[in-house]
Amino acid sequence: MPHFTVPDPITNEEISISEYEGERAILWTSFYTNCPDGVCPALILRLRRAQEAASEEEYSDRIMSLAITFDPERDTAETLHEYAGQQGVNLDASNWHFLRPESYERGQELLDEKFGLVIEKISADEHDDEHENDGHDDEHGTLEYQFPHYGLILLANKQGIVERAYPRGPQTDIERLVNDVERVATT
Repeated sequence: MPHFTVPDPITNEEISISEYEGERAILWTSFYTNCPDGVCPALILRLRRAQEAASEEEYSDRIMSLAITFDPERDTAETLHEYAGQQGVNLDASNWHFLRPESYERGQELLDEKFGLVIEKISADEHDDEHENDGHDDEHGTLEYQFPHYGLILLANKQGIVERAYPRGPQTDIERLVNDVERVATT
């Protein structure tokens, strides 16, 4: 798992991947709250379900879920906190952080350098032309820009080694992911 440090605006902490090595498995994805097509909520659902299972099976102190936004301009601390509630994420469980780079440019740099993912804004008009979408999001009005999705989820063991990569994260079978997380977190 790449080492990086990114702020969690909800807890006002700097979160460093290296602080979890030897202690917890890491479940990671990237997302943004203005996602108009359901990809990001599907990713967060899978991480949330793993969080719930860890709590139910009493290994929640052995897993950390990290969801990094690549839209820090719109994903403020308040927005992320509200989104957590909408998605059913338990922020009080001490095993989840929403990460928010200081700027869009910093997010681009981090995702490119650490994960090899190129993040680029596309205007809603371009997206409409490509996907025949109306460019609207009921909660947020007309979107000025959107992002292409990778839909990637990574699961790293306590030593920081990525054991599972789910390149089709939104379509990944939830029970399979939950079972993989339990296996990696408890061994």
